[in-house]
Amino acid sequence: MKSIYSIVIFFFLLSLTSNAQEDEIDRWDNWLLVGNKIVFGGQNNFQHSHELQWRVNENMSALKEWYYEGVLTYSPNAKWEFVPDFRASVKPDRHDFRFGFATIRKINFTDLDKKLNSQLVQQLKYQVDLDTKGNFRQGLRYVVTYNHIMNEKLILSGLIGPFFRWSDSYTGVEFVRGGPVVTYLFDKQHTLALAPLFGVANLGGDDGYAYSFTPMISLIIRVGKDYKYVPAKYINF
Repeated sequence: MKSIYSIVIFFFLLSLTSNAQEDEIDRWDNWLLVGNKIVFGGQNNFQHSHELQWRVNENMSALKEWYYEGVLTYSPNAKWEFVPDFRASVKPDRHDFRFGFATIRKINFTDLDKKLNSQLVQQLKYQVDLDTKGNFRQGLRYVVTYNHIMNEKLILSGLIGPFFRWSDSYTGVEFVRGGPVVTYLFDKQHTLALAPLFGVANLGGDDGYAYSFTPMISLIIRVGKDYKYVPAKYINF
């Protein structure tokens, strides 16, 4: 537990340091993502999860959004997952609704004792975004995640992926996001993921690019200890 507290304090101090430098940088923003996810099922081919998350931006000083996300995962075998999801977001000026469908390809690697020690996950996801202002947008992302099991309590990961956007105002690669992920396993049902992610976003036109530091903290609770197939471990940003 002390190691987890130390990591949380480290990210908090890092964000304060970044904020102190922000007066001189107008194309850098510091976000904070905090979520709580509960996962059900897994004993058969299906599992579903429910998450509440809130996000702040403008150097972690203004509410960007809070949302509920429901995800249904179907695993026909150990290598594939098919994942429809729905997200409803509340933002300061509107409500957003996102409908998505992802195909997940996972490769599980074992050691000499046939124990799982790492996993490669590829996510290809299409989504439709609607809001209460009448906007309609589409998106496609491809994210690669590599997970390595250090021991019974610690998993180290890395991810990177671009997001392509279709809309009336902009069509092209909207942003690229990536970084490391540290996951601490309290037991088989409770895990805490810390992800200091970095991103670059295309502002469109002649506005150039903007950059962000996005630390993410997520508590994941799994209802039930067993699953039929090892689930793919990835962040659905």
